[in-house]
Amino acid sequence: MQENDNEIRVYVEKEKKKNERAKKVKCGFNTILALVAYIGIGCIAISLLFTLIFKGDSKVSDAFSIVGQVIAYILSMILAYNWVRSHRQVGWIVCYVIFVVTIVVLFILTI
Repeated sequence: MQENDNEIRVYVEKEKKKNERAKKVKCGFNTILALVAYIGIGCIAISLLFTLIFKGDSKVSDAFSIVGQVIAYILSMILAYNWVRSHRQVGWIVCYVIFVVTIVVLFILTI
């Protein structure tokens, strides 16, 4: 009887550890996305500040603006991919691919 109780306790403890690890991994991905978003808005803020200071004529401002835009586009694509992955219908996937290819090609052409 006591041996069964110990086995149950060990099993419950193992399950708790699995759940804790799963929460940490999920939280880690969200934390990384949040950090990248934070860096992106920082770049955009610095870009706008340099544009104001130098009256719109600044290569540094343009560089920060491009970095901020790239981060924003990448985050949007990642989050949209997660949404499309959860809605596994061909129409959503096709539109997602068209949108991503269009953004990448046009962004590269306008740099």
